[in-house]
Formats: sequence, C-alpha cells, structure tokens
Amino acid sequence: MKNMQQIVEQPMQGQVHRHEWFRPDNADHCVLIYPTWAGITDFERSIAERLNAAGLETVIVDFFGSAHDLSTLESRREAMLSHTGDFVGMTAHLQTLNDWVRQQLPGQAGRAHTTSILGFCLGGMCALMSGQTQSGFANAISFHGLLSFPKDAPPSDPATRFMILNGQTDPMVPDTDIRAVQHYLEAHQQELTFINFSRTLHSFTIPGADNPSNGVQYKPEVAERSWRYALDLLLHPS
Repeated sequence: MKNMQQIVEQPMQGQVHRHEWFRPDNADHCVLIYPTWAGITDFERSIAERLNAAGLETVIVDFFGSAHDLSTLESRREAMLSHTGDFVGMTAHLQTLNDWVRQQLPGQAGRAHTTSILGFCLGGMCALMSGQTQSGFANAISFHGLLSFPKDAPPSDPATRFMILNGQTDPMVPDTDIRAVQHYLEAHQQELTFINFSRTLHSFTIPGADNPSNGVQYKPEVAERSWRYALDLLLHPS
C-alpha cells in the first residue's frame, strides 16, 4: 500500500496550524489524531503509520498552532491551560479545526468518507469533546485522556461510538470524572466502551514516559492491548 505524507497549513486567528496528513491509496475512512500536550511528535506519526498499515487515512491535527512554544513542561502547561480554562472557547476551537480538516476530504475521487477521531492525554479529551459536540464522527477514542470536560449539553450525534481507555491508577483522572462521563453517556443512550487497566498510570502508551512518582509511566503491554481494542472499533462499523 502506497502512503503519501504531506503538511497541510490552516491559517487561523493570526497563526498557522500545520496538520500532517498520511494518505494511503483508496482509503475511505479517515482518523483524526489529537496529540498530547507536547504537540505533534514522532509518537503521533508512528500512530498514523500504524493506522495507514490497517488501511486508514490519518490526519494529525495541530491543536496548538504556531503561536505556542511547547519546548518545556511549563510552556506546555500554559498552552494547555489557555484552552482548558475556557471550555466554550476550546469547543469552538476544536470545531474550527475539525470542520476545516473534514472539508478537505471529499477531494478523493468524490468518495464519501467515514471519519473517526482519537487522541492521547489532552488529545484524548479533544477527541471526546469533538465526538460530544460535533456530528459526523463514527468513533471518538481516548487513550489516557482527561475527562473533566463539561457534560451539561446532550451529545450532538447519537450514532457516535465512544471508547475510553484509562489507567485505573491515573491520578489525573479521578473516580468522580469517570463516574460523571459514564453517567452522562448512559443517560443519553450513547454507546460507550470503557476499559480500566489495573496497575496502570497516565501516559501508558507513550514510550519514554517514566515518572511514576508523578503518576506517569509507559506500560508497553497495556499500550498494545489498548491499541487492539481501538483498532477493532475503527475497523468494524457495527
């Protein structure tokens, strides 16, 4: 299968968002990938390549854009808080990004596209919020994503399937947030697969994450198991 990788630039509010597009031949299902708070790295590119190998088109979405410095932990924290401190603004930001990316899809020989969305850490929250507030996503998948987003409005699309892959001992995802999102999606009769991996901290899919005292640790066996769950959902529409 031949893959084509390119950078696609989206001007937005005085800055540029440089999305990375990975296009295999003849794909009719595109998966949007939202990165961690570190922005687009080789980790997200490796995920895009694995999805390509499964026959799926992928776009790594540049959530932060060119205006944000993500070189230090403090700068990443500031960049993240500039969005999570204003969920109304964050929802609008996600919609602008997702709408622009999805508008690029019909150019492939006029074929209809299925779109799904997934993300990691902050990106997991972005994926869930996108599936919650926008229609047209077949699947919204979170890997060790934050769950503290608002849940006061019903989901936009009853057909969207949600999957949350969570570390049971992740200190960034308290039990109250887990119960709230489960109750929210159940109350609105939305399909949810929720998997809690025991003895697993935050960032369990990220190679090199190794700071258990701060609740962060890569766990390769859980990374692979969670990947299989997510891929199965993406490849099977029902």
